[in-house]
Amino acid sequence: MADYDLKSDEEKAEELKAWWRSNGTSVIAGVALTVGGMFGWNYWKEQKVTQSEGASKLYAQLSEEGTDSAEVLKKLNDEYSGTSYSYLAALESAKTSCEAGNTDECITQLKKATESPQDSLANLAKLRLARTLISTGKLDEAKSILAEKLPASYQSLVSELNGDIHFAKKELKQAYEAYDKAILSAGDQNTQLLKMKRDDLGNQLRSGA
Repeated sequence: MADYDLKSDEEKAEELKAWWRSNGTSVIAGVALTVGGMFGWNYWKEQKVTQSEGASKLYAQLSEEGTDSAEVLKKLNDEYSGTSYSYLAALESAKTSCEAGNTDECITQLKKATESPQDSLANLAKLRLARTLISTGKLDEAKSILAEKLPASYQSLVSELNGDIHFAKKELKQAYEAYDKAILSAGDQNTQLLKMKRDDLGNQLRSGA
């Protein structure tokens, strides 16, 4: 039988008291931290859910008739920054800005949307940003975006945009090749416009333009 079991209840009690005097504070602190951690985690989750619900309701207002879209998008950006809805709002704000001819603001919002943790949204924003940069003559910046790793499903569009960059730089042969690559990787997508771009360039190259 172990020595511990031979000790009297009184001796055990005294040892327990001594141990508690030495370790009690750290035990209480550990329990407090555990309980506090659980409370903090639950509070954080509740805050995230509440924030997401608020952003979702606000975003839904965009489809309602008579909604001041600009005000809703601004509020999503200001009050729900970092939520998926704020990145969606940035993408929508960019569209509105581009349609209004405000390309600087369009680019700013698209850059924000590219920071979304959702790859599908971020990739879409990158491609729209590249297209907008090309239209404003910022060709090198657009090219650097297209050089990033993007899903294979976007390969045709990436090739087309690279073709647009080459065309803007008067690099007609490279543009032709890029458009041809875009057609070949298009799959079931409509390639009529791409073929028009490529064939027009082919005519220019043959005529020595």
